[in-house]
Amino acid sequence: MALRKIVKSGFMLGIAMMIMAGCSSKGGQDGGEMETLSLAHGGSLDSHLQQGALKFQELVEEKSNGEIKIQIHPNSELGAEREAAESVQNGSIDIAILSTGPMGNFADKVNALDFPFLFKDHVHAEKVLDGEVGEIISKQLEDANFKNLYWVDNGAYHIATNEKPVRQFSDLKGLKLRTQENQIQIDTINAFKASATPIPFSELFLSAQQGIVDGQGNSLAVLIPQKYYEVHKYLTVTNHMYSAGMILMNNDKFSGYPEDTQQILLEAAKEAGAYEREYVQQLEKEFKEIAVKNGMEIIEDTDLEPFKEAVQPIYQKYEKKFGDIHKIVAETE
Repeated sequence: MALRKIVKSGFMLGIAMMIMAGCSSKGGQDGGEMETLSLAHGGSLDSHLQQGALKFQELVEEKSNGEIKIQIHPNSELGAEREAAESVQNGSIDIAILSTGPMGNFADKVNALDFPFLFKDHVHAEKVLDGEVGEIISKQLEDANFKNLYWVDNGAYHIATNEKPVRQFSDLKGLKLRTQENQIQIDTINAFKASATPIPFSELFLSAQQGIVDGQGNSLAVLIPQKYYEVHKYLTVTNHMYSAGMILMNNDKFSGYPEDTQQILLEAAKEAGAYEREYVQQLEKEFKEIAVKNGMEIIEDTDLEPFKEAVQPIYQKYEKKFGDIHKIVAETE
């Protein structure tokens, strides 16, 4: 097992170094300088992340008159989210679209966003992220050498299970549910009386197939394009966590650009992020229809009050650390 991890790490490092070596290339069509930036994400080719990446690619090339190209690496080609984050931080990957899940390991204020039932809906979440809270977290990310170009949407989390349907709170007891490497998410699943099992997303499908986990918390925007209806028979609509994401760039690289280039990247990210957010919300109904068509049962009448009551101790546990941020969230209209 240790040897396998070493080989995998060496392979990923080799790919990342190859990409870093080829990031800047000279000679645009007009004889000027052209630069290619690598962009990694964990989504499939038909995922919301790929849609956001393609729109960002289009806009950057358009706004830079072709002087900046974006090379997209989907499907965790350059490593799972934690590995991709480390690669952006050290500069071996230029840009990655990442969820908040692993980012609290680099900037702990990110974890404030992953609390259960924190936001009223996606509109509330977007206002929070585009406001003071988003600025506070983005500043801490800069201190860790990440430039948050813009916030994106991964959808609301529900509970998907392999064999046992979750029709009421007590049905969760004893189920092994996958989480990200994120202590708030781990605390949430454990508060639900299930057993939190952190697994990288790139290993999750096989883990569900093999019964290593009984299910997971995730959004339809992730579950359906990745065809998780092939391993999960049930989906209980809980909306228990809004999953934010970020278009993150190596901050040293970003800061080294002239102001006009920085503005191109920021404007392209904002427009692509807005496009991606709308894409996720528009497809929510369609994703449910696809899930049902492929044999997944959607459970929508679960009483969520016991879920909300069960997670209150989590807020109390982290009051000193995240209370100020949560106060701003609550006051945001």
